[in-house]
Amino acid sequence: MPIINLDTLNELKQIMADDFDELISIFISDSQIQVDNLRHAINSGNIDDTRRIAHTLKGSSANLGLTILSESCRLLEHKAAESSLENADEILAQIISDYEAAKKTLEENF
Repeated sequence: MPIINLDTLNELKQIMADDFDELISIFISDSQIQVDNLRHAINSGNIDDTRRIAHTLKGSSANLGLTILSESCRLLEHKAAESSLENADEILAQIISDYEAAKKTLEENF
């Protein structure tokens, strides 16, 4: 699975036109905050916040065509929806890795 679905991102770039760069910048900064909040929710054992934050990050990632990040967030959201944080630290590590890869790709190419 590619890090980014370029068709989705290029379509969004055409739609957003001059606002596209700002969208990418906002996504990068907001997503870093979401990842930090997700780490805190997991460390606090807060299942509801973990599910909500994972869901939010999943959606914003999917909207930009960030397929791998969206999928990792979906896994954590599903786990939390089952009232479990088992393996949440491992999934969070994957989310962080996927976020960093997506961020690098966005910064280098868009």
